[in-house]
Amino acid sequence: LCEPLYQLLSGIGTPAILVSLISQLLPNILSFAVSMCGFVMGVTFVFSIIEEVGYMARMAFVFDSLMAKLGLQGKSICAFLMSFGCTIGGATGTRVIDNWGQRVLAIALVWAVPCAATWAVMPTLAQIFFGNGAIFVLLSILVFMVIMMTITAKVFGNTLAPKETRTGMIMELPPYHKPKWGHIFCTTISKGADIFLRAIKVITTVSLAFWLLSYSGSGNVEDSIIYKIGIFIEPFTRIFGLGWQTFMAFIASAISKEAVLGVLSALYTGTGDIFSNTFGSGASTANLNEILPQVISKAEALAFIFATTFNVPCLVALAATHRECHSLKWTVRIVLYYMSMALLLSCVMYHIGLVVF
Repeated sequence: LCEPLYQLLSGIGTPAILVSLISQLLPNILSFAVSMCGFVMGVTFVFSIIEEVGYMARMAFVFDSLMAKLGLQGKSICAFLMSFGCTIGGATGTRVIDNWGQRVLAIALVWAVPCAATWAVMPTLAQIFFGNGAIFVLLSILVFMVIMMTITAKVFGNTLAPKETRTGMIMELPPYHKPKWGHIFCTTISKGADIFLRAIKVITTVSLAFWLLSYSGSGNVEDSIIYKIGIFIEPFTRIFGLGWQTFMAFIASAISKEAVLGVLSALYTGTGDIFSNTFGSGASTANLNEILPQVISKAEALAFIFATTFNVPCLVALAATHRECHSLKWTVRIVLYYMSMALLLSCVMYHIGLVVF
């Protein structure tokens, strides 16, 4: 839609600021929201079937011995699986754990599981930068997810769940039964609609904010607010292998993973001023697939993908964590731990990327 809208609005003499807003931001916002909606509906459909037939409880029994190695009960596997759909559900799902320390530890580990929004955004970025090699980046994320869980269990395990305080698992296994397809389809559609509306709201809000910060009425990129902020902080962000644009997107990922593509879109395609001054007047209708590989190196892209994936999941997940653990101190500890680990991982992956690429 970007090109037709650009031509249409330009042809009828629409002000440049509205052409930039409508032809660049709005189609990207719609595209990102639809892609996330589709992924979440798929995940919800599969896990609803597993739960409806009565197998979810049996998975808890099967995984009890594995979870014990992390200092947890088998019940916590349900929270981990739910986190592939949404970290909020994963944090809330730890309620089934009776021991408070094990519950907080489970929440800390749940944060390491990339949610559905992450799995909608990261494959998109990986495909843009690495093409067919994107599968190896995504597999690496899964591998590091396990490493992150192991490290986190070591860091917090002895404090939250000392061996002498850990309790075993007691639960009733429901009988197998046929799934209620009507309920499954209603749940799937409901979740899909919910994520679509949330994605639209978040991406629109963040995109507009960054678009306004990056817009320059004079047409001079150096007159934009975000450029001045970015230039000021870039010496710091480069320590972690991130330019100021990708660092801004990294910060936005702590608000919502859906915001990442919106921020990148606003910074690189949503404002004609920054883009035109960087690439020339003919580039205003280009899309992310064409733009990002030209302005972001593969090493920086690799660092950004890993940093964003293992950053704070989102503000709502943070609120859910505080609600479940009833401790501001532990909520803040978990937040600082993940942000620090994300930036450290970004630095490591950037230097690995320099060697590989």
